[in-house]
Amino acid sequence: MRPEDDRVYDVIVVGAGHAGIEAALAAARMGFRVLVLAVNPDTVGWAPCNPAVGGPAKGVVVREIDALGGEMAKTTDETMINVRMLNVSKGPAVRALRAQIDKISYSRTMKRKLETNPNIVLRHGIVERILTEKGRVKGVVDNYGIDYLGKAVIVTTGTFLRGKIFIGRSTFPAGRMGEFPATKLTESLI
Repeated sequence: MRPEDDRVYDVIVVGAGHAGIEAALAAARMGFRVLVLAVNPDTVGWAPCNPAVGGPAKGVVVREIDALGGEMAKTTDETMINVRMLNVSKGPAVRALRAQIDKISYSRTMKRKLETNPNIVLRHGIVERILTEKGRVKGVVDNYGIDYLGKAVIVTTGTFLRGKIFIGRSTFPAGRMGEFPATKLTESLI
């Protein structure tokens, strides 16, 4: 790769939670060169306090992702510590599998899948602005002032977009567990 190519991609994915990982891997499978910008590359795919995958509602989404070739169900199978059938006494229409995953193992496995894919580059960065030209997206600018150019930008920031923490009557900008939020990106989206 030439040095000037280090900032030019087909697809830029902003965020590396479950949605960002699946978007990046799907684009890479289609042969696109993908940049994933994450607040913290060491916590990609990090599960919330209840690390459950599946259940009556989320289970439908997981099966749909799986049917499209996604990695969430496969990585859950690789990293689960417990699996249970829910609503057994309520009848087959509402039964659903739910797996508890090892949060650390799941995150590390997903990070490895991103880093070992030859079409994906995973970088630290908080996107502050979407670049446009003549009404079309042309890239992003991160918190270091680096421009990355791309034909498509997929925003998967989740709760990090203008995230806030509330403690009693105090509130302050923050992401999950002390991580930084994306506080400036919203201005590019409105």
